[in-house]
Amino acid sequence: MRFAGEQPFRPPRLLSNGHVQTVLGNRVRQSWVERKAQPMKATSDALVLCTSEGVRLQALASLRDGAPTVVIIHGWLGHADSSYVLSAAGELWAQGFSVIRLNLRDHGGTAHLNEEMFHSARTREVVEAVTQLSTDFATGPVGVLGYSLGGNFALRVARATGLPTLAVCPAVDPDRTMQAIDQGWMGYRLYFVRKWQQALASKQQAFPARYDFTRALELRSVSALTDHFVRDHTDYPSTRAYFDRYTLTGPALSGTEATVVYAADDPVIPVAGFADLAPGIELVPVARGGHCAFLDHPRRASWIDRYAADHFARRLGPAQITPDAPSSARRSAAIPSSSP
Repeated sequence: MRFAGEQPFRPPRLLSNGHVQTVLGNRVRQSWVERKAQPMKATSDALVLCTSEGVRLQALASLRDGAPTVVIIHGWLGHADSSYVLSAAGELWAQGFSVIRLNLRDHGGTAHLNEEMFHSARTREVVEAVTQLSTDFATGPVGVLGYSLGGNFALRVARATGLPTLAVCPAVDPDRTMQAIDQGWMGYRLYFVRKWQQALASKQQAFPARYDFTRALELRSVSALTDHFVRDHTDYPSTRAYFDRYTLTGPALSGTEATVVYAADDPVIPVAGFADLAPGIELVPVARGGHCAFLDHPRRASWIDRYAADHFARRLGPAQITPDAPSSARRSAAIPSSSP
């Protein structure tokens, strides 16, 4: 790993707490983010991508002819319209990029698209989806931007494809992340347990003959839910074996080049995992910023939004800001999201 040096992001005093950053960044500023992202969302086409194994994943594409393209991958139990995704996408669009927001399997209201369930070790389908977006829909050079678990997926995409990649607060060590959620502030544990149980209920509703999550809905910790899920709904012999499939510390990213930005006060992703990444990973530590937030004002583009736009301008070439017209050459190739 290579340290780029701590970045000069200094939030104002009222936003200097990691918990405040995390809550504001992921929930409270949603209405402002929606307004900021409206020009980008107004041009979005919903696509359904089909992989070589028949897996269907949804993406939302806002395209400009000739513009560099950034594919954004949300975090666990998030979706393409999560506030941190829309905040980044709105800023990238304003800076002249094409933006494609990818929903992971079962996320963003897509539980009905695949009978088999999402799990975090499903690398191939995400790599194939990003590759398909790069070859069939992108309007210029392609980069990948991922947050939290989406940052983990983004790093796996970088390993497989070599695409320029920026991972923000990636969950590089899922065991440490699980423990941080369960043993940290109770609000995070309750949030993730509730969100996961809602996702399971949606899957059961989509495939009632296949799934019954009665027992899972009684569990009250991420670790208990994970153990139950791995045992009853995957082929992995243990939670440890499951985690091993997408843990990225040690030699897992050998030969991969990518940039990782993380906050020392992140209450969800322990910083210890970043000390054990492969040499090709550029580390950008930030003292304060919470989990995927990095806010210096609740109603402005975040520091990480601006950093991402600058990062991809350097990696992909500067974008040219044009009127908010979609790419006509690509619209005709879109598969409507309502396709069976």
